[in-house]
Amino acid sequence: MTAVAPRTSPLVAIFNSRDEVIEAIRSALVNDGFATVTARLAEIQNGTLDLVAFIAVHGPDVIVYDLPRPYENHWNFLRLMRETTSLKDRLWILTTTDKEALEAAVGASDVVEIIVGQPYGADDVVEAVHAALGTQAPEKTER
Repeated sequence: MTAVAPRTSPLVAIFNSRDEVIEAIRSALVNDGFATVTARLAEIQNGTLDLVAFIAVHGPDVIVYDLPRPYENHWNFLRLMRETTSLKDRLWILTTTDKEALEAAVGASDVVEIIVGQPYGADDVVEAVHAALGTQAPEKTER
């Protein structure tokens, strides 16, 4: 059995339905010093990816999860998944295209932050991850 090297930076799991959004968020997080793992929402929803097992294997510090329409269906699915042991105590950031509609559908929750509307930028996600972890973004140097 090979030993796994300890992580030196926080790990962020990114779940979204669009590859270009996944890549933009992943790239921005990596540029800010985070490690990332990613998956498409369709893989979770159609059962080809076991979300609970994925989280158990990777152990992310923060989960960035996109909630698409219909919000009620996706929120109910996520709420059930969050009751599992490996997901219960994770830090969550939800992204969405319509914050007001999502809030109306799900009501108050203990989610760390909901990022307002599309187009939200990858930098907004990075800021939300820092807020969730209680860390500060490194100073950017101009070239």
